[in-house]
Amino acid sequence: MSMGRRTIRWLLVALGAAAQVSAQAADDGIEFFEKSIRPILVQHCYECHSQAAAEKGKLQAGLLLDSKQGVLTGGESGPAIVAGKPDKSLLIGALKYESYEMPPKGRLPASVIADFEKWVKMGAPDLREAMSAPAPRRTAFQITAEDWAHWAFQSLHKSPPPKVHDAAWVRDDLDRYVLAKLEQAGRRPSGEADRAALMRRTTFALTGLAPTPEEIAAFIADDRSDGFERVVDRLLKSPEFGVHWGRHWLDGVRYADNIDKSGEYRRWVVRAFNDDLPYDKFLKLQIAGDLIPADETAPADRVHESGASLDGITATGMMSLAVWEQVGRDLAVAEIVDSQIDLVGRQLLGLTLACARCHDHKFDPISTKDYYSLAGVLFSSHIATGKLIADDRLGTDLVEVPLLNAEQAAANRTLDEQIAEAEEKIASLAKKIPQAAKLADLTKTFPDLEAQLAKATTSANKKKLNEQIAKAKAEQEKLTADQKSSGWEVNPPELQEIATIRAEIADLQKQKFKAPSAVSIREGGVPGSNRAKIGDAPIYLRGEYTREGEIVPRRFPTILAGEMQIPLGERTQQSGRRELAEWIASAENPLTARVMVNRVWQQLIGRGLVRSPDNFGKLGERPTHPELLDHLAQRFLASGWSVKQLVREIVLSATFRQASFVSAEEARLDPDNAAISHMNRRRLTYEELRDSLLRLGRTTSEDAPTTTSAAATEMPRRTMYEALDRRKTDVTAAIFDGPDSKAIVPFRAETTTAPQALFLMNNALVVDTAKRLAAQLQKDPQLTTDSQRLDRLWLLTLGRPPETEEMETAFGFIGKHSWEGFVQALLGSNEFAYLD
Repeated sequence: MSMGRRTIRWLLVALGAAAQVSAQAADDGIEFFEKSIRPILVQHCYECHSQAAAEKGKLQAGLLLDSKQGVLTGGESGPAIVAGKPDKSLLIGALKYESYEMPPKGRLPASVIADFEKWVKMGAPDLREAMSAPAPRRTAFQITAEDWAHWAFQSLHKSPPPKVHDAAWVRDDLDRYVLAKLEQAGRRPSGEADRAALMRRTTFALTGLAPTPEEIAAFIADDRSDGFERVVDRLLKSPEFGVHWGRHWLDGVRYADNIDKSGEYRRWVVRAFNDDLPYDKFLKLQIAGDLIPADETAPADRVHESGASLDGITATGMMSLAVWEQVGRDLAVAEIVDSQIDLVGRQLLGLTLACARCHDHKFDPISTKDYYSLAGVLFSSHIATGKLIADDRLGTDLVEVPLLNAEQAAANRTLDEQIAEAEEKIASLAKKIPQAAKLADLTKTFPDLEAQLAKATTSANKKKLNEQIAKAKAEQEKLTADQKSSGWEVNPPELQEIATIRAEIADLQKQKFKAPSAVSIREGGVPGSNRAKIGDAPIYLRGEYTREGEIVPRRFPTILAGEMQIPLGERTQQSGRRELAEWIASAENPLTARVMVNRVWQQLIGRGLVRSPDNFGKLGERPTHPELLDHLAQRFLASGWSVKQLVREIVLSATFRQASFVSAEEARLDPDNAAISHMNRRRLTYEELRDSLLRLGRTTSEDAPTTTSAAATEMPRRTMYEALDRRKTDVTAAIFDGPDSKAIVPFRAETTTAPQALFLMNNALVVDTAKRLAAQLQKDPQLTTDSQRLDRLWLLTLGRPPETEEMETAFGFIGKHSWEGFVQALLGSNEFAYLD
């Protein structure tokens, strides 16, 4: 957790701390609260501290500020208001920015702060109705019987699929769990989607792309009993499957290509999904791939000199995607580890482990000791080089490992030794002719500096380069003057010898094996930091790295791994990451399979069986179909952790094939479709929408840079491969709720805003797509009539044939306006942007 996030949390805690109010507040006090205090709480606090926030899984620090009871219960830091004494109230100090800084987005006006002081002097009167909290807040840590019994901490429960009346509807045992719940309520599932809609839905679900008209026609005409299975199997084998499902994974690990500069981690993720790498191995490699020996069957050219596979080293790039601020090195180390724990907890285990950094978790049975026991594992590893930039602040330089096999690395070392020897010769020769050597080096410097100056875009860079050039010229003039007065030789024989050796060095450099470098985690703490060595870590009191408390042994959370654990320090001389990876990816861990199964269900059905996919704790949602969740998790394990098989089983089910139509009565009974009585309609993601526009009328291209000489019919790389830089905001992606590379994104939001419509009306990509597609339709020699052109247009954009009334409307519009205008109208329609 960053310094800013931690400060915000403390300040919000302070704001919501309980006030000891007078039992009989005066009427004028209540009126003052309603007019001057409550609106401020609503505006600045309810987003994170209200019942609504709790229902969305966004409640911070257990504070409910939208009720009197919530204020009386208080927050994690204890009372922040001393009734009648504003000078002793933490709240007032925070509002004044004297202790904390509340609200974090900017200090409130002095008049508002004065109102809060007045309110506290009155005794903080508040007659709001008490509301029940989503879960009782812990005041002292103890794992209770209720904790042990929490559904997510139980072993997978095995039960036979329930009996149903309408067995003919069932296509897979998973359907029985869905149908049984509907039948118990006297309800029915919707009918099956028509074949065109099912084809479009399935192709997008598996590849993130629209089906071609030819694929749609073939499926509609295929009357074989296994026709749909053939479609699904073809899509699962498509290389586009890995691109699409890899993007889902990258959402949850905060992917940014300004961190993964070579793109190797992203490529590995795509390959892993396409190769159906078992999910347990997928996780192990990302946590500790550098410590796991390469498989005996691995080819020698894919094994690093350390004995790990090149893929294993690349996979640990996940751990390098931590988010931290440029602060003092020791604080930055704590921030990096907190970010890693947050990722491991929420993405892999579905638990908010990072909430226990400063105190015992207030809702879940995760203690501060549990947190620092895990932190010790990650403190004993590092992703940052330890390089300081200024004032002891840690730079953003990450560990990058060249992906060379043992033979290549050995050859490069030999060449490096030869290069080093040659450079020593140059240094020895230069000592004999110091002035001439320096003058020669300066002369070579000018062209490079001037080239950099020509490319510089900021005034700061230009100023810096001009200063360097001026300094070099001054040195050159000084040496020239010295040569004239002293008479030393400008071009002695040694310079020619140096030039010859440098040419030899250049040749040696060309002989070295070139390989991309992958960001990777390595053993040992961050060099130069307070956690530089492998070993157990102390508890940081209240999360402050300068206040070290009890040292706790490295181990796993008690609620999941039990109380009788052998400390990792007694099991290994290494960091413990490999043991952590084995424990997380174990079939005995009750969370890992459940969490992944839920994520796959969410991507395919539209909502997870657990609606809070990154929080299976007390503040998270309970599963709508707990038996189905465990049924799928057991099948997942039995399949050898095969993601593709899990996807296949869900997609072939009757549940997935349901139509998205819902009656008014059904919508009233179940507005969130918790019973899954129909398919959830969803909007295309940003990537799906952009790729759809790019593909209309173009061929595809793989993950390779797009050249300026590319033909007009060539499609640029898929959006998955476009730049995603934490330092910049992609406005178009933001408009359509695209990826956030700074945050763990358990699911994409679906907002509806005016800029989305304006984009589809005016953006150059949309306009260009409309022009290109309109021209293609009119020039295609196989399309001889406007009816044929419209039929193909509908199939390309909406995935179905047009209806008669739609054809008539289209003819009327095109007759008055243009093909291009009509194509753009279809691209701006809801049906183009949504999946049924």
